Amino acid sequence: MNQRTVVAWDATDESRAAVTWALARARHLEHGHEFVLAHVIDDNTYVPGKAFGPGHYDTAGSPTADDVAAVQEQLPNGRVSSQIVIGDPLTSLRRFTDPSTLLVVGTEARTGAHFRFAWAIGTRLAATALGPVAVIPQQVTGIRSGVVAGIDGSETSIRAALFAAAEANRRRESLRLINAWLEPPIWQEPLVFDNEYIDEDYFQTVARQHEELVTDAAAIVHRSFPDLAVTAEEVRGHIVRSLLNASPLPSLVVVGCRSRNAWNRFVLGSVSHELLLNLDTPVVVVSDRVRDGVSENDAELASLEPVAG
Repeated sequence: MNQRTVVAWDATDESRAAVTWALARARHLEHGHEFVLAHVIDDNTYVPGKAFGPGHYDTAGSPTADDVAAVQEQLPNGRVSSQIVIGDPLTSLRRFTDPSTLLVVGTEARTGAHFRFAWAIGTRLAATALGPVAVIPQQVTGIRSGVVAGIDGSETSIRAALFAAAEANRRRESLRLINAWLEPPIWQEPLVFDNEYIDEDYFQTVARQHEELVTDAAAIVHRSFPDLAVTAEEVRGHIVRSLLNASPLPSLVVVGCRSRNAWNRFVLGSVSHELLLNLDTPVVVVSDRVRDGVSENDAELASLEPVAG
């Protein structure tokens, strides 16, 4: 259960959309839930000789007392506050992430080629966070209902499924666990006929294996959420398209993110990355850097302190 919600705030329409989504979610959480508006002043905005804020930094876009009061009015049972941090935006926002915190960031509407958004702050945060990160599009398309979680049989995807189950349970919506797969590129004469198609028996065998995988995940979810309506589906098709275009269109998609080596500590897995590049509904990425409530690099995070709150 997330004990705190932190929203990246800079007074833009994107951050306001993130706050709106986070508020709708927080209303279903426990009495006294902590809700934080976090603003990062990029340390590259230092202006010598001008005292805009601590250390001569431009504080434009920082949360005001009125911003905090407006959120508190909509969340009367919560504890709303703001924090201002000076530093690199990615590193500074990452310090707010931990196993019990959901970090929520907005993202601009898609108006250009997808590669322009490959290293947007939400994508980079999801790749390096020490807790779950929600990336919220400015506009959500279509009529949507239910929560979808991507399953691949890994421990991380089970964590994502349990997170998605908790969200669906709070929303009083159904949960769909989807394992989408594509046949591997193989060339073995016994499996090929007419030099074009793989024997259909092969596909049926693979489909059964994927069906067992997602059914096992559903059983794990059912043990923790026995009253939740859960469906398990194996889908032969493109993974990201299968998640985003599930019928009915999901109101939330949850996936896990596995880190594999030092370089990938800064890079999302292909599925979660592609999801965020094609974002048309809120997506939560659950990292495998959190295990049993303990996250990596706690000393590094503890060394970063807010300058105002």
